[in-house]
Formats: sequence, C-alpha cells, structure tokens
Amino acid sequence: MERPLFQSGKNWDFQALKNDLLETGDEVKELPSLAFLDGLEAGTDQDAVVLTSYPRSGNTLLRGYLEKITGLVSGSDCDISKKLNVALMNMGLAGEGLVDKRVWMIKTHYPERYGKTKFGAERAILLVRSPLDCITSLYNMVCSGSHDLSVHDETYTKFPNHWAEFVQ
Repeated sequence: MERPLFQSGKNWDFQALKNDLLETGDEVKELPSLAFLDGLEAGTDQDAVVLTSYPRSGNTLLRGYLEKITGLVSGSDCDISKKLNVALMNMGLAGEGLVDKRVWMIKTHYPERYGKTKFGAERAILLVRSPLDCITSLYNMVCSGSHDLSVHDETYTKFPNHWAEFVQ
C-alpha cells in the first residue's frame, strides 16, 4: 500500500519529538503537522502503545484527537484490503494497517477480534463505552457497511430476528 505521507520525508525522530513535547514555556504552540516517526528501533526508548476497545467505543474519534494533538500518526492491526479500513485511511488515518515503529500507538479490538498482524506493546490505553451504545452502533455499521451512516429506526422492528441474533 502506497503511503505518500510517510514517503514525503516529514518524519519525526523519536528523541527529538520527546524533547519537543517535554519542553516547557509559556507560549501557546500551534498544533503540529501530522507525521510518522522515523521508524528506527535501535537506541530509542520508544514504547509501543496499544489502544484497545470494543468496536464502536469511540476508538477512531480518540485516535483522531490524539493525532491532531501530538502530530503523530497512529496505526492499527487491521486488514487494509477491507472496505471499512480503506475508508478510515481515506478519512485521514494514514497509519491503517501499520504496527511498526513508524507509529506510536496501535489500535486493536483484541480480544473481541484478532487483527491481521500480531504485535507487542509495552503500554495500553483502554477505551470503554456503555455496551448498550456500542452494540447499537455496531449494528448500524454492520447493516449500513459504513462508519458514518445509520439504519432507519424501522429496521429494528422490520427485521426483529436479525436484531435479536445480533445482540445474543
């Protein structure tokens, strides 16, 4: 998969980024432009961070916020050939399918489902949302085939067996 943002050469050295983030001062900084880490593993104290949640818990929203705040691309253990994952990449999540040192945080839904690529992590962020909201949101995603569309309310009464099987 071609990744123009990574190949453009605007990648952060981890130690330089760490120093920049820890720098103190009274001035308000602009949000950084989005970049990958340089991907070098030797001689760095860069820990892999896993962002794990049940599907539809707000993982994409949180990833987007964290990318904007830090300027760092996040990755995921997803299969980049799948339609919904390509849609996330097209929406701006340039690190979809990456689990290496080019990304600082890796999204997964493990153990609810296995990702395409196994990886290790030293730190974790656990995102939790009400199961009632997650299940309804996941049902809408499965039925609509989209991250941002919902089925009509009548769908629940028109196809009660489908909804009942989904929630069991």
